[in-house]
Amino acid sequence: MTPLNPVLLTLTLLLFSALALALSNLSPGCANPQPPDSPTPGTPSTHQTIDVPSAGGLRTYLLSLPLNPSHAPSPLILAFHGKGQTASQFETQTQLTDPEFRLRGSIVAFPQGVHGQWLGDPTSPPRSERDDIAFARALLKQLMQEWCVDLTRVYLVGFSNGGGLTHLLACDPEVSAQVAAAAIVSGAFYKDRSLKGDGPLFGTCNKGEAPLPILEMHGGADPVIHYDGKSTPDGETYPLTEWLGDWRERNGCAGAQSELKRDIHDGSVQKTEWWCGIGKQGAKDVVVHYYIRGFGHGWPSTKGQDDDGQRYGPVGWNGTSDIVGFLAGKWLGGGEVMEGTRDEL
Repeated sequence: MTPLNPVLLTLTLLLFSALALALSNLSPGCANPQPPDSPTPGTPSTHQTIDVPSAGGLRTYLLSLPLNPSHAPSPLILAFHGKGQTASQFETQTQLTDPEFRLRGSIVAFPQGVHGQWLGDPTSPPRSERDDIAFARALLKQLMQEWCVDLTRVYLVGFSNGGGLTHLLACDPEVSAQVAAAAIVSGAFYKDRSLKGDGPLFGTCNKGEAPLPILEMHGGADPVIHYDGKSTPDGETYPLTEWLGDWRERNGCAGAQSELKRDIHDGSVQKTEWWCGIGKQGAKDVVVHYYIRGFGHGWPSTKGQDDDGQRYGPVGWNGTSDIVGFLAGKWLGGGEVMEGTRDEL
């Protein structure tokens, strides 16, 4: 019997290990046929439904599929609108599906809140009556069953009240175990005493042990969700410095850490990055914050928007570009994604 070549044997084992790892990162939808009457990849977003009894029954969302000729597994983004918005308005506001900004090959879902609001707003029903966390869990499961998703590249994005829900999802043990990173703009993080219901929401966090990189952008002159957390007509919110400190601790920054502050976008933004831990156990930029000087409550972009009165007009840069760049470098389990970040349609 001819002895096995040790080099060939090693290469074969490495190949099978890499193949097994790649297959483990694929959602069930990679092996399933496309759902009947499903939207066509590369076409405008379509309205979809999902039945979640604990979240109010039939819920809706907008779905945008990439033009993906290679049929490679796609990154998945769930993007949650602000209070009073629709999913369609948020798609237009963020431009997350525009070729100029889109994360390459990404599936983007824009869930719709009931009456334009989410759990975590003072006027929203308590979780026991309408559970938006259950909605997000069910939607993730459905999207992964129906479409070919890269399970290491699932992301959350949220604005204002939707940013508050993004925080709650990042603190949920089931969702946080599936998410590689999250990005929030003008996040509304209310003290629990301002909310309906007996159970804690923002006052507790049950995320997994692994760091969950998170980016938050906030206007220093926000008239709706004040930077220093002072009470608004709706209730008291967390000061941003306290909220950022809590996330540094959750992501393992209580011990060794480094802080990098620098001005970007012609000095209009102070960007702060925290790198936590030492050596191989360390995590790069697990908490990132944009303090936007003189900016109000809104999504930073160069385009005029309906809320220019409270966001204090357009800015000279696009927040979506920075957010996509942040998300593109993160995958579940750590490391860097080296490919280009923009879609090519």
